[in-house]
Amino acid sequence: MIRQPERNSSMIEPLESRLASSRNQLAPSRAFGLRATSLALAACGALTFLPSSCVLAQSTVGNITGRIVAQDGTLVQDAQVTVINEGTHATRSLHSNADGNYGASELNPGTYTVLVEAPGYASFKNLDVVLASQQTVRIDVTLKVGQVDASVQVTEGAPVIQTEMPSIASTVSALTLANTSSNLLSTSDATGDSGLLFYTELLPGGEKTGDAFNWSVYGSRGAEAYYSVDGISSNSVLYGNMVGPSLPPFGMVQEVQYSSVNNKAELGQLLNVSVITKSGANKFHGDAYDNYANSALNARNYFANTVGRNIQDDFGADLGGAILKDKLFFFASGEFLRQTSPAVINPSVPTAAFRSGDFSSLLTGANPIQLKNPLTGANYAGNIIPVQQLNAGALAWQNAFYPLPNFGLADNYVANFRGTYPQKTYTNRYYLRGDYNFSPSNTMYARMGYVRSSPEVLDSGLPPSLTGLRVQKRHTWQGVISDTWVLSPSLINVATVGLTHTENDFGGDIHGQALIDTLGITGLPTAPAEATGIPSFYLNNFTSPYQLPQSEPTEQTVQFIDQVTYQKASHTMKIGIEYRPMQAEQYFNYNFGTESFTGGLSGFDYADFLLGLPQTTGYTYTRPPQYSRLWYLSGYAQDDYRIRKNLTLFYGLRYDYNSPAVDKNNVVASFDPASGAIVVPNASIAQNYINPAFPSQIPIETAAQAGFPSRSFREATKLAIYPRVGFSWQPFNNGNTVVRGGYGIFNEEFTAGLASYLYGGPFGISVGYTNTIANGAPSVSLQQPINTNEGGIGLGAVSVSAPKVNLSNPYIQQFNLTVEQNLGFKTGLRLSYVSTRAAQLTYTRNIDQPVAGTAPYNPATIPYPDYYSVYQFDNGGYENYNAFTAEINHPFAHGISFEGAITWAKNLTDDDDQGGNGIEGGVTAEDSYNLSREKGNAQYDPRIAFVSNLIYQLPVGRGGYLLKGDNIAARLAGGWKVSGAYLAQSGHFLTPMYSGTDQANVNQFSGSVDKTGISSVPVNGRNITTWYNPAAYTTPQSGNFGHAGYGIVEGPNMNTVNLALFKSFPLFRESQLELRGSFTNVLNHTNFGDPNMTITDTGAGQITSVTTNTFGQPRAGLITATISF
Repeated sequence: MIRQPERNSSMIEPLESRLASSRNQLAPSRAFGLRATSLALAACGALTFLPSSCVLAQSTVGNITGRIVAQDGTLVQDAQVTVINEGTHATRSLHSNADGNYGASELNPGTYTVLVEAPGYASFKNLDVVLASQQTVRIDVTLKVGQVDASVQVTEGAPVIQTEMPSIASTVSALTLANTSSNLLSTSDATGDSGLLFYTELLPGGEKTGDAFNWSVYGSRGAEAYYSVDGISSNSVLYGNMVGPSLPPFGMVQEVQYSSVNNKAELGQLLNVSVITKSGANKFHGDAYDNYANSALNARNYFANTVGRNIQDDFGADLGGAILKDKLFFFASGEFLRQTSPAVINPSVPTAAFRSGDFSSLLTGANPIQLKNPLTGANYAGNIIPVQQLNAGALAWQNAFYPLPNFGLADNYVANFRGTYPQKTYTNRYYLRGDYNFSPSNTMYARMGYVRSSPEVLDSGLPPSLTGLRVQKRHTWQGVISDTWVLSPSLINVATVGLTHTENDFGGDIHGQALIDTLGITGLPTAPAEATGIPSFYLNNFTSPYQLPQSEPTEQTVQFIDQVTYQKASHTMKIGIEYRPMQAEQYFNYNFGTESFTGGLSGFDYADFLLGLPQTTGYTYTRPPQYSRLWYLSGYAQDDYRIRKNLTLFYGLRYDYNSPAVDKNNVVASFDPASGAIVVPNASIAQNYINPAFPSQIPIETAAQAGFPSRSFREATKLAIYPRVGFSWQPFNNGNTVVRGGYGIFNEEFTAGLASYLYGGPFGISVGYTNTIANGAPSVSLQQPINTNEGGIGLGAVSVSAPKVNLSNPYIQQFNLTVEQNLGFKTGLRLSYVSTRAAQLTYTRNIDQPVAGTAPYNPATIPYPDYYSVYQFDNGGYENYNAFTAEINHPFAHGISFEGAITWAKNLTDDDDQGGNGIEGGVTAEDSYNLSREKGNAQYDPRIAFVSNLIYQLPVGRGGYLLKGDNIAARLAGGWKVSGAYLAQSGHFLTPMYSGTDQANVNQFSGSVDKTGISSVPVNGRNITTWYNPAAYTTPQSGNFGHAGYGIVEGPNMNTVNLALFKSFPLFRESQLELRGSFTNVLNHTNFGDPNMTITDTGAGQITSVTTNTFGQPRAGLITATISF
């Protein structure tokens, strides 16, 4: 794996822009704005009433099933079974079959009553049956002989163990969300993303994979997750991860289902996160709340001088009820966040001496550095650069963006500045749902939501007074209509149609062209005066000023889903289809170039910078707008076959077609490795759109000449059939012990982001240069990043990126074997082994890379000498994840719920999920001809992880065991509740790297290292100044890549305790006031981030930040007041 800034200057900008966009879920422009949204919603409404809508059926419903017998074991057939939704009184009536079996399918999640009646037997009523989405709850009934008007009544509650599914899932209920100690809110970060995203870190096997907004559960990768609200996709069309603002306020959430292992054919992806919204009920219920926090509740970041200003006010209300009793219901929710939060920075900035060219301090210490004049080869006396050699543009940049140090010794230049600065967040969420019961056999609901977020946040690790803030305007709409039609007791159809539309305008506040003029940079196209952005200058040892490039991406997904369920004897069969057309567009605004200063010329990166001598430079000309169109088509058949009373088999097939993205205007280009030519759709596109600056010597051919598909340049994976099998066996026939498991193959979807690389080539030209010095003159410099020695941009400067023409969707195999035991006292134990293996993962390689050798890099001898680099997205990555989990779980009953799980895991891969090329691009292979050498521990899968959660209602006051009466003592002493969580995990697996020289002679100035034979464990033990011993590693010998390995250094562990205390006060009738105080990391245990892994940096082995784990950061408090009725 190669550090992104040093890999290739010409490619840095587009890839960096894409990563930044992915991280912040940046969304749309106005080309298909509100009018398109309204039209799509109207189309959704019309299509809902078709007999069968084309739709990937991501199921949001559940099933209640069971067997009815008499006390003597006789099967009771033709018994009347009535399943009643306790909130809306929607009913489903059916009869048991000849085997005594019954099944109520396609039920919305909620709480139900199951009533069983048969002649000659007393009726049976089971209350409070909690049904989650994608769940099958088994209610076996034993009828007693007697009159029908006699009755037997029990209360079920939530199931203790799962006996009817081969998969593993975690359900987070509305009760859990309302009582969590995690401080998660509907808006939990500066860009409007929902706290439900971060809840993944509280689940068994759950982990956030780095700084990007991707989450993993049991080895799933970012591209293998599907997010939905009421079955409608919330996945980003461009970036694949979740459109965070599409999620509803917490008050509207009925439940969140995290289906993570061996999903049946109904669900497409490895990880399915399904949010189900609440419906109204016959009784009016509502609440109003305010979540408040300020700096006094928070602890200081270990690397900050102050706590910083924090004022958070998150307020809102929810209301639900009946408009027509038993018929028409509504639920409305609104939530509003106003927050000023601290951004803590701890950058490395040049010392006062460095700023003037005095590097004499580098001559002392364990590893002295002698600087040389790159133009003459002579050493600088005393390591002092004469003032007249200091570059005017570098000095201007230095004065504009780098503050003087304010922390540490005068000659320390590692994390020598500390500051805390305010950021602002403004978010509004509006959601409304309506449910209508046409008849017992036909029900419908519709839901729509809108979220607006307007953050002002710090993207750079330097003071905002110097680098500015990102100003963002983010809008997200989502709507859904779903109709359930019971054609007969054994045949049910559910049709769903919906839309997600998101827009996001963002950019910095520095005008780029004025800065370019100040720095004296020439040779770049002149940008409009109002264009914002700054050049990207990368230095190894110092924090680089950064501003997210200006953009206005837009994304839209329309979705049509239909699922038919048919029950026959012991079979429950489902057939479903989904059609999901998507579109994404974004404008590629002006950029201002990239320059990389590695120290490879003078011996130290900041000296290179002050001399104005970059190692590499690059620039990307403004590209044509991206107008991507793609679609998914999925279908499945699933059968749950109950072979015997205690054994059920699950088997199904799924087909997923992921169309390659095409452009509305066809202004795209690819690369033909066979001929070395740029490929365009047709001659007309070439004539009308090619940038005049594109070198005429580079061959161009049409798609027909290259044998490529004419618009997408990529063949689709058409034979995409994925089997799913599983079983559930109750060996003792008592429902208390179950052995279950499954095996399945899953598809990894491609997004429109993969197509974004097709907008370069001869249209938005990317160029790159490696600095060479001949006769005392550099080929490029800070002021002249474009090498014009050959006229124009020069032959051999163009970089291209494109997917391989036969790039196929990766596939994943998953297996689990699980044993569950009801321990009694409403407590269950789960023991699971999970294996997840991925093959043909996508990765990126430079097919223009020469074979490593001792001969110096010569651009004339590389495979495609007309180009600077040719990056191809290819198949070939591998992942092998194995884990064992032991979990104990007690659903909420008798005032308490708890769960605790420990997971031991090992994940080996040569294509780490955080490779730096977006959600599907994978790693960039260091050696383009040998990806497998990068096999090692996956970075973000801890070896051991423990999660636990507790909610405990003290048994005092009304409804408790003590002071049960309604008096002052009961009111004061009662109503207390405590919630807590303890999380612990081992560290990330990290890879030592070097930077600054091209050791393999392949035009790469960073890479993996060799071992020296010295122990990597510091003599005095690990601490934040020396987490590992850099002397254990060295740069590889000339002509070689490193052999030390990947993922060989383990980072710091993480431990944290969250705690919340609640007190409720009864008001009138069923209303109450509840006060809550909650704290994450209540003990303020410092959880450190990962150390600097670049052994050639002065700060190698040092830790200069706290963890990025959501719950491992410094203590944060929240006070909440809620009035509910």
